[in-house]
Amino acid sequence: MNYNFKKMLSIATLLCASMTFADSGSCSACPTSCGQGQNLFQPHAFSASMGRELLVGKHAWTPTANEEGWYGQVGVAGEYQQTFKKKCHEISCCDTIGSLPFWSESNQMTVGDNSGDYNLDAYQIGMGPVTTNGTIRLSPVIYQAGADFFLYVGAHKTERGFFLKAHGPVGVTSVDPRFQFSDDVLPVIYPVGAIDLTTNPATPAPNVDLGAAFMNPKAGGFLKAMHKGLINCKRSSSAKFGDPEFTIGYNVVADEDKHLGIGLRFAAPTGNKAEACYMLEPIFGRNGHWAAGGEIIAHWKCLDCDTQDRYLNILFDGSAMHLFKSKHMRSFDLKNNGAGSKYLLLAKYSSSADGATFQNEVVNAVNITTAGVSSSFAVEGNFALIFDFHWNNWSLALGYEGWGRYCEKLFFDCACPGSIDYNQYAVLGRQLASGVSTSFYTEPAATIGQSQDTVTTAGAFTSTIVDATLSKNRIPSIIEEALDIEGQIARAVYTSKPFIQFQYTWRDCDYNPYLGLSGGAEFPNGKIKNAAIKFWQVGVQGGIAF
Repeated sequence: MNYNFKKMLSIATLLCASMTFADSGSCSACPTSCGQGQNLFQPHAFSASMGRELLVGKHAWTPTANEEGWYGQVGVAGEYQQTFKKKCHEISCCDTIGSLPFWSESNQMTVGDNSGDYNLDAYQIGMGPVTTNGTIRLSPVIYQAGADFFLYVGAHKTERGFFLKAHGPVGVTSVDPRFQFSDDVLPVIYPVGAIDLTTNPATPAPNVDLGAAFMNPKAGGFLKAMHKGLINCKRSSSAKFGDPEFTIGYNVVADEDKHLGIGLRFAAPTGNKAEACYMLEPIFGRNGHWAAGGEIIAHWKCLDCDTQDRYLNILFDGSAMHLFKSKHMRSFDLKNNGAGSKYLLLAKYSSSADGATFQNEVVNAVNITTAGVSSSFAVEGNFALIFDFHWNNWSLALGYEGWGRYCEKLFFDCACPGSIDYNQYAVLGRQLASGVSTSFYTEPAATIGQSQDTVTTAGAFTSTIVDATLSKNRIPSIIEEALDIEGQIARAVYTSKPFIQFQYTWRDCDYNPYLGLSGGAEFPNGKIKNAAIKFWQVGVQGGIAF
């Protein structure tokens, strides 16, 4: 029987692992490149931790005086998680947070003019045609803290029967972007016609420095204030009852030394969802995704020395769930203008017809490319394996947790069709919004770091500087042609977390109360360096068995 059980457990482990961590290439739409300019990151949810569940739930199989009839345990686990801090001069800092909000493949961007020598043209963020240059830098630290309440109830500890498992976390996620910028970039007055009418005096640059441009941008003339994709000081989600999960199952093998249970698992989205106002929004939970799938849970008491009250338990718990559609907000780059183009300046025209007139409105693209989306994930998987050594009242658990998620399927939410006609907007680059005499220019191929100098002669159209009043020269109306969907898709991800726990159980007391302390570290695996957050964590567990 022991051999059969070990064989079943091996098959279950391989099945769960293969479902969870299959090569991302099996999803044909999965991007294989490092995501850049992703303002939203979707971390490993605090609620999704099989390692924590096993550290709390393993107490259900602690020997008790009454091994007959209903059994189980209740417990709670408090945990604190934090990203590994890196020094600011290490330009790969953002590979620790599961996202690259900048588009320079690092946590630092150079800021200057439109020559293409810099990652960001300051003209596009309300600072005018600057002649100086500098840098902006993120060195984010992300914290998650909370308590996870756990319940396991089984029909019979040593016989086949049904079981119910449930847990519900309460906690908070906090993001400190640690935004730094150089004071070397000095604002310059915009040329007449850039952000004001040609008959008025030139308007000063609305933003006095790089900090103001991203943290508290101002309006000026007909340049509207940017209100999406901002960087702010430390932000936290409110305390949330985040994504409780439930399993209803049946123990198909059960005796004094082992058990194997299979069940249906569900998760409800009670955490917060992305609103796209800021880079690196704090999300507690799965960003609004319902989840459903299966779970396999097992233990085996493989070594036992009754005379010295010493034994070794091997415990396994694994799940694979589909994450159903979540509707939330997401900011997009322009499809034809590269990473970071969400911050390009756009001029608004009266309609999508030829001969449309300029509406005295200039906006950063992110104000209109922030849209409602529908997001889902084919599979999220999570498993943990623990070797739990017991001697007298003490125990030492050594474990490994793996967590993985397929690439995201991302669609636009069409609940409000036609709310924005992108063809009303033309990419300015550095062209004058109010036109030169009767000529209105657009530079459709401008990027956030490179564009043509301002044209000041009427009718001076070229192959790259074209007539903005013509519909074909503005952003396409069809949203899939206008916005870069792939750039915002969450990449496939797999993480590894080794952990350890020391525990003391008062076995001479009723209900065997216990107290444990744990610690671990989680690291992303794979070629895409920014696919997941690197966390270290500490925790405390306590509860009773019955």
